[in-house]
Amino acid sequence: MPNRTALKRGRAMRVWKSSDTEAAAKRGRRLLSDDAKAMRGKILCARQEAGRLFPAITRAKVLAVWTEASYYLDLSDKAVRYLTFMLQESEPEDWSGRWLPIFGRSNTDLSEILGVGTTQLKTLARELIEAGLILPHGEGRRYVRRDYRDGGRITHAVGFDLSPLAIRVEELSQVAKERKALERSVKRLRREARHEASECMALCVDPAQAQQIRDLAQVAKSARDPAAIQAALSRLQAIRIDLDDELACEYAANNDPERSVSRPSIIPTTPLSLEKTVTIKQSPDRASDIAASYDAPNRAGEKEGEAPSLSVAPSGLLDEAIKDARLTPRELVRLVPVLASYAGIYDAESKPTWASLLDAAERLSARMGVSRDAWASGCMILGRKAAVVAVALMASRTDEHYQYSKGGYFRGIVRAAEGGALNLLPSIYGMRDRCSVVMH
Repeated sequence: MPNRTALKRGRAMRVWKSSDTEAAAKRGRRLLSDDAKAMRGKILCARQEAGRLFPAITRAKVLAVWTEASYYLDLSDKAVRYLTFMLQESEPEDWSGRWLPIFGRSNTDLSEILGVGTTQLKTLARELIEAGLILPHGEGRRYVRRDYRDGGRITHAVGFDLSPLAIRVEELSQVAKERKALERSVKRLRREARHEASECMALCVDPAQAQQIRDLAQVAKSARDPAAIQAALSRLQAIRIDLDDELACEYAANNDPERSVSRPSIIPTTPLSLEKTVTIKQSPDRASDIAASYDAPNRAGEKEGEAPSLSVAPSGLLDEAIKDARLTPRELVRLVPVLASYAGIYDAESKPTWASLLDAAERLSARMGVSRDAWASGCMILGRKAAVVAVALMASRTDEHYQYSKGGYFRGIVRAAEGGALNLLPSIYGMRDRCSVVMH
């Protein structure tokens, strides 16, 4: 294994065996590896440059940084527990920089406290020394002598020097931040991959393609390399776009794209409801309003003089269709009560605005499975009013109406509008008839 500097790329790499260390072990001597020697030289150089033993720091900060970084270092759990106990046993004054913080407990005491054998304690100590986190201090049996008349200053000691932690505290903190950022990136990519896989499975009908989607989702779930997860996510996004295109083509074919946008064929064949009949008999003025609402598409063509071209922006045509249908926010929340509940409207006399319904439609669309990028695309292509009406139309239908997911249905509406094939007027009048039957 090639020698690497400790904590390179966020991991503390150790080289346990080499020809020199094995030869020294046979002669009864302990010889540090090149990694440990390099780290010791770095620590001693930092002391000389600072002109003091180590920068002053609080024990609480050292403990906090060590606890956070220990999860990302290539150390055994027992080694982490061993060093944590050393830090907890030190005095707060030991980190003032006036003297070295020395840990002098014997292996016999540590064996009873930590429940680890003395031979294994030696192995753990060497593991920490190799990682450059502690240094041996002195020779012989461990002990610590303090002068409590001088603030508990350590005068004589043999044991382990903990000052490398104070010198490398910024390095350890940076390691923890980088690994946390990496974990957040992995979680975000996995979350997006799960969402894309769910969208694809809702639209897919081919068993072979469904198995491919499941395999890609499993790769995104199990992989730890962000590049591998990103590759699986890109494949899922490409599959979802293809499925959306197929759904949009099917939607456009079912909605007859050859029809004019401003002059749809809306010949009502259903009889008027009993309430409308009674209203016509009791109020002739109301009868003229109802007749005007049914004749709105024909009058729209008369006002404009000719049918608008499909080259006009879809949002402008759709807003004009909503205006011709005389659909107001108040009528929309009356027809679709679930939209009113999401808008927080519980008073029948309230007068909602399109802006308030836009926020409610966004929350309702998320509940129905419409992704955020699909909603943003819908607002840009359809226009805000038409996007609200599209969500209300979807909410007014039962789940049995949808062959695929509601999110895919919304994308189909957006694709149809982008191609100039969307006609909202028949849908609005159909929603009025459908919801009025339900209400009456």
